[in-house]
Amino acid sequence: MLMYFTGCTTKVAMRTWVPPQNTGQNIAAKADYLIIVNSHKGELLYDIMEDALRERFTELPFLTVEGSFSPVELSGQLKDFNLRPRIEMQGRVAFLRYEVKENSEVLRSQSVRLVTLRRCNYLLEKNQCAVIGTATLREGLQKVNYVQFVSLSLKDADGNQIVPDQSFERGYSKSMKMVPDEIVLRKKVSNLIAREYTKQILPYRESFDIVLLDGDSIALEMIEKGAYSLAFKRLEKLITRDAVTEKTAENLYLQGVSLEFQSDLTGASSFYNEALLLDPGNETILEAVNRIKKAVLVSKKSV
Repeated sequence: MLMYFTGCTTKVAMRTWVPPQNTGQNIAAKADYLIIVNSHKGELLYDIMEDALRERFTELPFLTVEGSFSPVELSGQLKDFNLRPRIEMQGRVAFLRYEVKENSEVLRSQSVRLVTLRRCNYLLEKNQCAVIGTATLREGLQKVNYVQFVSLSLKDADGNQIVPDQSFERGYSKSMKMVPDEIVLRKKVSNLIAREYTKQILPYRESFDIVLLDGDSIALEMIEKGAYSLAFKRLEKLITRDAVTEKTAENLYLQGVSLEFQSDLTGASSFYNEALLLDPGNETILEAVNRIKKAVLVSKKSV
């Protein structure tokens, strides 16, 4: 785990759910199932993008991805299954269609430089290396420029637009001695676009640093090392044994942190609020309370 130290304050990296970047366009509240429609099934560029989209959407708990179809296959499925292809449960279906274009170029350059040639004998005590001449060294370098242009459309079973269409232009550019495989470039940029697209329309997990208040030193060290369950149990025992001295805002806050790391948002909220009662002016605790409120709201949409 990544840790940061600033004076006596310890910060640790945490990931939590945050709303989509486009406010008001959270499709988790508008659809239960997602069908990816590949209009060029069998073409490598389209199949790579399909795989990137499916992998990304499958990672998130907000939608069930029900495979993908070409337009012809989709028409048959819709006809045979009454607008519910391969879906046994009733629910709202979203159809994701996309178009992909690409552009790539390789710019080759050659550099020439003069180098000095030396002969060395390290068994000698003095003058181990002697100049024996010069030579011209030629080096080749290739600059790879690759760009994808992707447009995505998300509609319901009746053809109504769920969210506005999105377009992305993303690329990869690098100078190197060896030109990477074309498939590698396509996968790299396709995965980037798929990640950015899902962040626009669905909640996602974001990493940020949180402050650990100076409560019990052993529990603090446990949290820094990732032993969240043990830290919570230790703090619980300390407070049960001596509530007068151990039930501090800092220790209650650390209990909340240990539960938040374990994805127990409800439990974390309870301890954060209790800590805030003991120290109402603590900005770190207040920030945690507000963070949990947002995360709980987002996570409810996945149920």
